Amino acid sequence: MGYRWRYNNITGSMIVDSREYDKNYSNYVSVINGGMDRDNFPVNTITYDDFEEKSVGRWQSVDNINAEDDYGTTTDANFTGGTVNPRGNSINGLKYGNNPIQGGGFWFPVGDTLNMPCEEGMAVIRFHINSFVPKYYHYYKRGTTDRVVRRSRQWKIEVDGVEVSRTSEIFPAFNCSQMFVQVPVSKGKHEFKVYCKVPPQKEADDGSAVHLNYWGGQLSVHNRRR
Repeated sequence: MGYRWRYNNITGSMIVDSREYDKNYSNYVSVINGGMDRDNFPVNTITYDDFEEKSVGRWQSVDNINAEDDYGTTTDANFTGGTVNPRGNSINGLKYGNNPIQGGGFWFPVGDTLNMPCEEGMAVIRFHINSFVPKYYHYYKRGTTDRVVRRSRQWKIEVDGVEVSRTSEIFPAFNCSQMFVQVPVSKGKHEFKVYCKVPPQKEADDGSAVHLNYWGGQLSVHNRRR
């Protein structure tokens, strides 16, 4: 059976810690909700839809974020079949001089924008993605003194155009990036977006080499209500 809390006045002399406050306040909570608690709710009073809509919050995601779907990819002209690469492997991805990288050094959008109606509370944002940058050139183009950029990438998350999280510059050839951030949000519709940045182009980065490819990304947002 349900437990009825003893009556207490909430006064400064009685509040010594948070647990005592909870005990004193529970009497008023019981009056406000009509004496109902988890022990004496009628069966099926709270349905699954009630729980999903009013307790869990709202959740949305952008799935399968990849360079091919976002911008289209092309083949690396320096690493193709023939005598240089007799096994016939190829590298596909995004290049300098083409969208979205162009000359590099700026943030470009990745995946679709997540537009989500929220209740006042917290937006729990998670993002993960796999990426690859070729490493067959370092500092200089082979056999020349022409410089090439050090292959790297960065990721960031924006909410309503305001940056809330950013990775450091990532240099390994293969990498799985994971980001997690919680942001307070007001009631209303909010925009969640992921961006990527690569270093500025150098003189030997002529557009023949692939700089970046990414795939298997997901952006998810859980609106936890107050």
